[in-house]
Amino acid sequence: MGSPFAPPARRLAIAVFAFALISALAAPAHAITRIRADLNSCATLQQTLTREGAAVIRWPSERIAGYFLYDRYVSRHTLCPMGEEVVRTTVPAADNPRCVVYRCERITPRFNYQDD
Repeated sequence: MGSPFAPPARRLAIAVFAFALISALAAPAHAITRIRADLNSCATLQQTLTREGAAVIRWPSERIAGYFLYDRYVSRHTLCPMGEEVVRTTVPAADNPRCVVYRCERITPRFNYQDD
């Protein structure tokens, strides 16, 4: 009959496995999609956001040659961090200079509840 306690090597293996499992579950599932607005139609941008949930959309600056503007855009409010809300905005797509998309923006309080 064996000891009720596992050998040290087995306990170490179980601890390493548990740590690896927790690390894998805590890490993001995949990298965020990056897409060029100026090379894609508005429908493609919106479909990408719907499919992926969020994406980084970038486009060339009109004022500075070789410089790109970008931001993270989302398909729904649940993808915004706590303290941010979804705001409607536009990006310049290949077929529409004002393609409607949504991004997260920090909420600013409407009232100051601090006692001064």
